[in-house]
Amino acid sequence: MDNFKKPNLTNSKKKRTLSPKKLAESLKIKKECEKKALDIVIELIDGGLEESELLNKLYSINVCHYEDVVEERFILKQCGYVMCDKKLTDIPNQKYKISLALTKVFDITERKKFCSNTCYKSSKYLQNQLLTTPLWLRDKDIVPTFKLLKIHTEKEIPSDSIPDDVSTPIFTNDTKTDIEEQFKNVFITG
Repeated sequence: MDNFKKPNLTNSKKKRTLSPKKLAESLKIKKECEKKALDIVIELIDGGLEESELLNKLYSINVCHYEDVVEERFILKQCGYVMCDKKLTDIPNQKYKISLALTKVFDITERKKFCSNTCYKSSKYLQNQLLTTPLWLRDKDIVPTFKLLKIHTEKEIPSDSIPDDVSTPIFTNDTKTDIEEQFKNVFITG
């Protein structure tokens, strides 16, 4: 056992410690970024923002902050989409929706936080654009151009292809139909 020597790790890896001053500065920046994100979350929960104002604030939050906004708005019985000011009425108690027309079972846990399919899709479109890098490291990132989903009229989407309160299918038959493809295009693309 004495024949085995431990490798000298100090030569192979440089020490990666920060000076106390740099560490304190980093923690201060992190705390400021988190405070700014919290303030934005509170503004988004309250709603009433103009489109340009919302788009300017999205750089300072991440996906988990946006999910908190949707959840808090749902608790307050408001539509989860930050640009919608409608109140939620008739929130279903069930977790699943069975579509006999599509022969599928849908998990509506997320969908019932929104007043319509349009708001659900618009919210997911916005959420998918958010950055995933930590807030305090974004000073080196290029600021992306965020966009809102342009609200389309109900005439563009066949009403029989989208049940009123559905989101993600959890059970499907192996056969695909045109209606299924239209349904996927509405919820997956964008």
